[in-house]
Amino acid sequence: MTGQAGRTDVGFFQVGVGDDRYRDEDGEDVAVPSEQFTVARVRHPVFEQSTIGAIYTRRATSEDAMGFAPETGHTFGVDMQLATRHFLGDKNAEVELFAVANSNVDPDADKSLNDLSARGLRLNFPNDIWSGHVSYREFGADYDPQAGFVRRNNFRRVEPRINWQPRPAWIKQIRQLGFGLQYRHLVAMDTGVPEEREWEMELLGIAFESGDNVSVELTRRFEELYDMFEVSDGVDIFPGGYTVQRYSVGGYTAGRRKISVYGGVEWGGFWDGSSTEVDVRATFRPNAGVSVGASVGYNDVDLPRGAFSANVYELETEWDPTPDVSAIVQVQYDDVSERVGVFARLRWIVRPGSNIFLVYRHNWENRGAGLFDNRNLVTISQGASFKLNYTYRL
Repeated sequence: MTGQAGRTDVGFFQVGVGDDRYRDEDGEDVAVPSEQFTVARVRHPVFEQSTIGAIYTRRATSEDAMGFAPETGHTFGVDMQLATRHFLGDKNAEVELFAVANSNVDPDADKSLNDLSARGLRLNFPNDIWSGHVSYREFGADYDPQAGFVRRNNFRRVEPRINWQPRPAWIKQIRQLGFGLQYRHLVAMDTGVPEEREWEMELLGIAFESGDNVSVELTRRFEELYDMFEVSDGVDIFPGGYTVQRYSVGGYTAGRRKISVYGGVEWGGFWDGSSTEVDVRATFRPNAGVSVGASVGYNDVDLPRGAFSANVYELETEWDPTPDVSAIVQVQYDDVSERVGVFARLRWIVRPGSNIFLVYRHNWENRGAGLFDNRNLVTISQGASFKLNYTYRL
């Protein structure tokens, strides 16, 4: 359910997932119990451009074959956005705040509210010519929304950024230039030890009146690694502190052209070695509503313990015969896993808010000598789904 009650935006989901069974990598039969998910969201406007809101989520898992069921997980959050277009007379300014916490799903462990919660503040100055922001976030070590995910825990992070984007009227071909500087500093909450420091500099960005764009960037990054991991077969990255400097140059042509291209190259340090990444994409639009695109991603890595390359190839076609019907087909292959994947989707907008989707997925693994010579494609997964979305307006 979505909509408005008076001036208040309201959203609510109740989702049930049935039980299932699958075989793991060791061939063992694994049972997955059924679950119930609840998500509720409200947001209310205040003043001229501001809002306050709240969110609640719940995840409940049924008993497994042994009669065990984990604790039901609850998450509560509040947020506020204060915005004005009259800052310093005629400038835009925003203040964003949020706080969220989840229940303790491990009753045998004593966890504080500080560990079970996350909070943040962001000051934003979104204006033409000069813009910028500064944000601060804290994520507790045990913050874990059961009906969501967290990319990283146990950190404090501050991140300021400033941009200068002048419009040189004396150069008719250029719409806007771009220069920017961003800094990120991240420390562990429990120890205060710095785990990340990054300077990201946009040395030059050019947006042309034609819609084309080019950019040049420099990044200097420090990262503390605590655990060893294998970046490629037989090539390990060891724990320690790593400082790297990377450069990138990229650009793209306007999407209105019959043939549009994108290209980018990035090179520099990679852990205790170096790497070069090249991405190229071309899209052909022979007629209105039809496009065919192909892209190649090339990665060449050189480390003290070995060198390797990893490349990704993709082909995508899209057809929009009418404003209400669209079809897309994607084919992708990478030469590391040697897997080929196909994704196809048909969407029909029956009426605004009501849609029909048909989706098909198929993945193969090449167990032969090569993809184009002596290949042996074996199906590793495939599936099809039908989705009907119907909106009833009260």
